[in-house]
Amino acid sequence: MIYLDNNATTVMSPETIAEMVSWCNRGNPSAGYASARESRAMMERLRQYIGKICKFNPCCKEQRDMNTSEQPQNDRAGGEYTVIFTSGASEANCTILSGIINAYMEIHGAVPHIIMSAIEHKSLLTMAESYESRGLANVSWIAPTRSGHIRPEDVAAAITDTTCGIFVMHANNETGAINDIHAIGEIAARTRVHFHCDTVQSFGKHPVRVDQNHVDSFCISFHKLGGPPGCGALIVRSCIVDQFVPLISGTQNSGYRGGTENVPGLGASLHAISVCMRDREAKNARVFALKQYMMSQFAAVYYTDYTPRSTATVCFLGKPTQYYLGNTPLLAVIKRDEPYVCNTKIKEFLEARGIVVSVGSACNTASAKASHVLYAMGADQYIRKGAIRISLGDLTTRDDIDKFVAAFRLAAAAQKVRV
Repeated sequence: MIYLDNNATTVMSPETIAEMVSWCNRGNPSAGYASARESRAMMERLRQYIGKICKFNPCCKEQRDMNTSEQPQNDRAGGEYTVIFTSGASEANCTILSGIINAYMEIHGAVPHIIMSAIEHKSLLTMAESYESRGLANVSWIAPTRSGHIRPEDVAAAITDTTCGIFVMHANNETGAINDIHAIGEIAARTRVHFHCDTVQSFGKHPVRVDQNHVDSFCISFHKLGGPPGCGALIVRSCIVDQFVPLISGTQNSGYRGGTENVPGLGASLHAISVCMRDREAKNARVFALKQYMMSQFAAVYYTDYTPRSTATVCFLGKPTQYYLGNTPLLAVIKRDEPYVCNTKIKEFLEARGIVVSVGSACNTASAKASHVLYAMGADQYIRKGAIRISLGDLTTRDDIDKFVAAFRLAAAAQKVRV
């Protein structure tokens, strides 16, 4: 199998699976016996490792309680963050969104205002729409530019006296567009608005330096890094974490997220990200070179240059530059006369030949719904109908790319398009 859908999930190595199995009979981290202490120690190593990667100091509630004089509660410039393990980034997103809104309503007794990009993960979009439809929040939806990016000035213009949260992802899972979270973070810090950044796609592929970007909270998902599904983390600035009511109550995770921790999953995740981050810069450079090579195989037009008069039959919705993830080329097969190109048929054609790609975000693929990201970017029906997402990984080879290109040409030809 040639697997080219790494933004959806990555392949677990046999070593990671073995590591997960080795933690299956360890103790409940909340208990007091030896194996339980081993589980707690492993989770603390994972917290410390995440802090090392993202350049922050992991701090638990017990440590803060002993050092309250050194950490003012409202000091947003502090470099200490609390790592809360969750079932994944979707839970993390919902936890922080509901926490911000509920905290504002409890403190101010009024309906809050939030700012959210229109290209966020469905976990955020769906919950924000629910709050908005019930009159529990006012939402400013920020559309991306034609390049797929969120402009910081559009975020700044949307801030009001009741704005309590800004939600802009670091990198988009479909287009690979990398947003300027440094500029957005400065706006949030200046106006004292909570800035939450979904870093699921950028973690490991692009530097996530929270010490430089004024990020108040962010989330990661370990199955994007070679770990198992069902494990992730919400990381919140320690000086403000106590302002939020947990989505799941309990004593675990210092009271910030109830439920027994997934010890096997977290043990496997620690192993997986340790391997993933080893020689990371060299791995990223190799993958980026493969992306450039793949894109060079087509006489394509970039979406920023695309017009209804374009004659190209392939359009890339991103460019091989530093403003996009190095592993994510989103392309569309264009056909302007009926029957139009069906990206699902292209995907099925490739899958029958052992090549796995996606027709949008993994959340939309199963239902075959059109991409909300492409809608937000203003893509026409020809682009939307023919869009195919390819996301390369550490195991992708040049031979994989050659086989994909050959099969892709056949898939397009089957729909009477020459690419």
